[in-house]
Amino acid sequence: MTDQTRLRVEREAIEALNANWFQDPVWSVDEQLRLTLGFDIVIARGNYPLRLTYHNTFPASPPSIIPADGETRLSGHQYGAGGDLCLEIRNDNWTPDVTGAMMIDSARRLLETEAPDASGAPVHAPSAHDFPATLALRSEVTRFYVNPLARLILADDDVDGLPLEIGIDFYSGRTFVAHILSVGGKASGEKQSLAPEVLRKTCVVKEGMVFAMDTPTAVLRKIKTVKELADLLGDRHIIASDTHWAVVLRGSEGGLTLLDHFANDDELMTFTTVLAPFDGDRSGLMPADIGTKKVGIVGLGSLGSKIAASLARSGVRQFELVDADILHTGNLQRHDGDWRDVGRHKVELVAHRLRLIRRNIEVDVWRSAIGAQVSSQEAANVNQALASCDVIIDATANPDVFNHLAGLSLSHNRSLLWGAVYAGGVGGEMARARVDKDPSPYDIRAVINQYYATSDETPPVATGRGYDGSLGEAAPMQATDADVSVFAAHISAFALDTLCDAEPSNYDAHAYLVGLKRGWLFDGPFDARPIIADAEIRSTLSTGSEAAVESDFIKSLFQGASGETADSEDHD
Repeated sequence: MTDQTRLRVEREAIEALNANWFQDPVWSVDEQLRLTLGFDIVIARGNYPLRLTYHNTFPASPPSIIPADGETRLSGHQYGAGGDLCLEIRNDNWTPDVTGAMMIDSARRLLETEAPDASGAPVHAPSAHDFPATLALRSEVTRFYVNPLARLILADDDVDGLPLEIGIDFYSGRTFVAHILSVGGKASGEKQSLAPEVLRKTCVVKEGMVFAMDTPTAVLRKIKTVKELADLLGDRHIIASDTHWAVVLRGSEGGLTLLDHFANDDELMTFTTVLAPFDGDRSGLMPADIGTKKVGIVGLGSLGSKIAASLARSGVRQFELVDADILHTGNLQRHDGDWRDVGRHKVELVAHRLRLIRRNIEVDVWRSAIGAQVSSQEAANVNQALASCDVIIDATANPDVFNHLAGLSLSHNRSLLWGAVYAGGVGGEMARARVDKDPSPYDIRAVINQYYATSDETPPVATGRGYDGSLGEAAPMQATDADVSVFAAHISAFALDTLCDAEPSNYDAHAYLVGLKRGWLFDGPFDARPIIADAEIRSTLSTGSEAAVESDFIKSLFQGASGETADSEDHD
């Protein structure tokens, strides 16, 4: 009804088809108000009832041709039994000038090409395109994911009989994904972990073994019962039918098959193998250098949680995380946590997330708040942990926390970064004070405050003392998840530049006010205002010559009863 000129073109083109092979056309409208055409293709191979459907998006997308009964498998070039025929004209090369008649003629050529040969053997039409393996996996609900390290281990000549642990994760609900958690152990020696340890919490873990077979993988995948597996292995391994276990069979050509067994069940569950590609590093950074650095993050709210995840993905492997707050339902609008984390401490859920991102990550969590009424010992422990970091990030937008961390960074020669998102998501600020390269954090903040003071409008900055810019029960500052995510990315890049310590730096200024939309002093998105502090560069603190005045007393503190210093003894 909306394009009757095109309708006439379609009808006339179909009426002109050769009646010798195109027969019994019948027009109709289906329950979705789509124009359909039932017809038969009659060739030497047989009579094929088909149905052409013009989707409501035609001519922006091609029509479909399927078996009229919606069940038959007609070709190897078909999206499952009863599904669309994969023709020469497809969704990936479609143009609006192609008609339904051309599609019908393409279906005829496909069926004629796949006619059995003189011996009756089936013939497969050549493929004109590559079907992505990821699309082929859509119907596979049990998958065996083999990461690059596991691939290398399972390709070894001495893999036969290697013990392993399989973890079957049902996290997504529909798909069961099996991972090799570890290899080795028992007679072969110490276990080698191949997946994050925290993955065990969401997995059903089963012990198993690898067997190198002289049988092709295609044959191994047909094993469906415990008896069939026992017959295959013979005396190589005794199969227990009353316990849970899993086996990985390596075929003669190197293919892998995972078979899973539930206690007292004769049937085996077969998993479709998914091989991870041997990708190189995608970050563009030098992960060996980044991996040796430690980052402390204070404030694991919406901003800090995203910064932590980004740095972990970029190669940072050591973290000290500080936050005393818990996740509430209202935080789900911007925080990286989800409903499974509601009621948990933010620092713990972020640590769990980081451990799932990288296998060998080290995270220390501190359910504490800087400046809170905690014991002196607890405060000292938190301070000592942060002082051990190469870079400290303040993601609290709390001036009291900033003052504390600025002093800590100066007294322990640590670089300090801080940042916050402005109210309404109009933009945000970020700044850093590196040792021997930038002024002190106090000097840089003073210059930022001077910049705010010159503004004709009130700066949209936090005025509260809470980690989210609030005080007591006051409402938190508002910004969308997109606003916070963009600014978290800016601060993460700022931190990575600091950790890499490359010269010249990608950042020429000590601080930046970055606009995300039109408002306050910003003309629009990407409007950045660099701020340079004209102040003395902070230097590395060291003990001066006058420090020796108490050296005798200090030395006496380490004297043992025998008069020898404690340095010569072993201590726990």
